[in-house]
Amino acid sequence: MPLELGIFMGARAFGGVKHESKRGLVLDRERFRYQKFCSDISGQDVRGHGSSIDGAINAVRNWLRSTPDATGIVFPGHSYIQRRYRSFKRQLPTQCDKSRLDYDDLHYKDYITLVVAWQKTHPR
Repeated sequence: MPLELGIFMGARAFGGVKHESKRGLVLDRERFRYQKFCSDISGQDVRGHGSSIDGAINAVRNWLRSTPDATGIVFPGHSYIQRRYRSFKRQLPTQCDKSRLDYDDLHYKDYITLVVAWQKTHPR
């Protein structure tokens, strides 16, 4: 998503007071791989995920936990989040069948609807 990242960085740099406090996390397979082809994002918070879902979950969870706004918020550990995600993914094909959706061609809004429905039936 280089375009979206560029728009975000531009808004933060030139969007005035409303946008200058925005924070973002950049994920890549390897933490410093971007330096080979994209020197413009040096100084950004880039985390590696090792090409794994568990690595991405861990990176995002730890980044969210480290933001100044997270003071006083208890975040579940990455292992708990990973278990919940795997449980959701195992049940997703059944949810798609019940909703008459094509698992291999889910649109973003349909996916979000299924996530929200799953969360309601599987509270923490």
